[in-house]
Amino acid sequence: MGGAATCLLSGDQTRRTEDIDFVIHVDHRMITADRLTTQLLTFFPSDFEGVSKFGHTIPAYKLRRPGGPVQLVELEVFDYRSWPQRPQYNIQVATRKTLSINGRVVKLFGPEWILREKILSQYQRQGGTKEETDIRDIMNMIPLAVPGRPELDFNQSQELQTALANLVQKRPALAQALKAKVKCSTIFQN
Repeated sequence: MGGAATCLLSGDQTRRTEDIDFVIHVDHRMITADRLTTQLLTFFPSDFEGVSKFGHTIPAYKLRRPGGPVQLVELEVFDYRSWPQRPQYNIQVATRKTLSINGRVVKLFGPEWILREKILSQYQRQGGTKEETDIRDIMNMIPLAVPGRPELDFNQSQELQTALANLVQKRPALAQALKAKVKCSTIFQN
């Protein structure tokens, strides 16, 4: 849902990521993010290693490149049932996109969802190293986003309005392109 999804949707092959974030749907099997994490670490120890992040153990995939050292790629797994305070993880109502990559079906959040989350994260990570990456991702998602999607209606969220105002102040050249995609009466009077 972050850098990896941005790379896949935009085709920007220069976009790198340090981890892979993904959201799972908890169905009748009751496989939650915590349960999946435990199963990956327990049943696939040759492929996954536990790493400590944010006070939790998360799985890291052991990426093996020919002739190179093993590189750990952290997997941050979320599910709406475990994170009800984060309605953006409710994949039942989110705009999603399905791609075929090397013959495998990969489901991603749509560019509208990613655009909204990147607008928010660039504000939350101001002054940090990831702020500029978030803004670059925003620039990549704007042309792909379809106006009128629920994710791009910022009128009901003060937090999104504040983040959008901050972005437009920092990057006024993005204002017109954002106005064409994002509904926000406070900022764009639309």
